Amino acid sequence: MKILVVDDEKSILNLIRMNLELEGYKIITSMSGLDALQKFRQEAPDFIILDVMLPDISGYNVLRKLQRSDCRVPVILLTAKDQLNDKLLGLQLGADDYMTKPFSNEELILRIRAITKRLQPAGSDMADPIREFVLDGIRVLPEERAVFIDGQSVAVTGKEFDTLVLMLENRNRVFTREKLLASVWGYTFEGSTRAVDILIQRLRKKLGPYAENLRTIYGVGYKLTDRDGLSS
Repeated sequence: MKILVVDDEKSILNLIRMNLELEGYKIITSMSGLDALQKFRQEAPDFIILDVMLPDISGYNVLRKLQRSDCRVPVILLTAKDQLNDKLLGLQLGADDYMTKPFSNEELILRIRAITKRLQPAGSDMADPIREFVLDGIRVLPEERAVFIDGQSVAVTGKEFDTLVLMLENRNRVFTREKLLASVWGYTFEGSTRAVDILIQRLRKKLGPYAENLRTIYGVGYKLTDRDGLSS
């Protein structure tokens, strides 16, 4: 797997590169936002580790530009700011995860593995793999990790896709915010369940005319239902 690592602190950049190379990853490095965007286009990495504080444009702006280009590559944000609003902004912009400096390289590797494991298509050894989910005008192809709304392809982030598939597999089931964090993030979240609310808001926008299918159950959480179940 090819990983683009972006950080303007050379010592941190080299340390991350060395540890990830020891794990067998191919590493591309960059020390600025604009250079990172150029290397993303040239190298087509499978994963991005992106520092927020960069000398030219911020990691947030890099993330915005990636999202505008229909980027589906998972992103972990690195930040020295231990402020909840900064973390939530990164999630709102489509980051799959974030880590606050200083962090251990072991934890970074575990989070990369957790995200890539969730992004892997269903195994071919499954007895009867599900080829697609359909709910009203929502169509999801799990193996291709593709989402279509009324036949039109819609770009979603890794966590948006995982949340949608989870709820399609369990339609009409109410998920608490804590359950969604545990199921989609895959580890104990350091902060507020507000991250789930932000993800649901983004997902609703992408569902377009079917936004109301993703219902809020006040005081509990969320559930996905078809239009016939909206009145219940």
